[in-house]
Amino acid sequence: MKKAVFAALFTAAVLAGCAPQQGAKTDFNQLEAQIQALKAQVEGNQRRLSSVEERVSKLEDKTASNEQQIFDLKKECENVKQTLSQISVSSAPSAPVGGSSSKQTVVQFGAKDLYRQAFDAMEAGNFDKAQQLFEQLVQQYPDSDLADNALYWIGEIYYSHNDYQTAANYFQQVIDKYPNGNKVPAAMLKLALCYRGMGNTQKAKEILKEVIDKYPGTPEASIAKVKLMELEQ
Repeated sequence: MKKAVFAALFTAAVLAGCAPQQGAKTDFNQLEAQIQALKAQVEGNQRRLSSVEERVSKLEDKTASNEQQIFDLKKECENVKQTLSQISVSSAPSAPVGGSSSKQTVVQFGAKDLYRQAFDAMEAGNFDKAQQLFEQLVQQYPDSDLADNALYWIGEIYYSHNDYQTAANYFQQVIDKYPNGNKVPAAMLKLALCYRGMGNTQKAKEILKEVIDKYPGTPEASIAKVKLMELEQ
């Protein structure tokens, strides 16, 4: 009888000693399961991040392609304008022999002629001459449908020299003076980039969002989306 009681007490003691070990093992298994779940979540986030980066890369490639197409179209347009434009020459007929002195020949350059010459000078790298001719066009023909383009390209010239403050002034003139002109979306986009260059990131973001909202589906809106993503990183 004593042996049976002793055996029972011994068995109870052994089981009591094993209980904490089993509980610790259970806790360890739960912790390991949580770690595995976290790993799976991290891997999922990495895959989503890679997918987003790939879409952004494709969008940037598409944007670059659009910009090249826009430049090619602009160049083709300028070539057509160059072919069609004519210099208006007004001259008096020669005076008869023995007559009084003849009038001097007067050459009058129209808005299209000035624009063509300015654009050619800009493409040739003669920015000073291009700026001078664009300024002349704006002063002589402020109501021309090329005046806003001339202001825009003056802004581009200053922007290419990292003079963001002066460039911003010209882009703002395009927006204020010619709100219905075809250069407003491009001027707004470049105005935002000027503010970025001057360190005013918040203002740049506001204008980029305005371009996206006002001109959806345009090349400028596509570029604005990319630039906005860059500023928000």
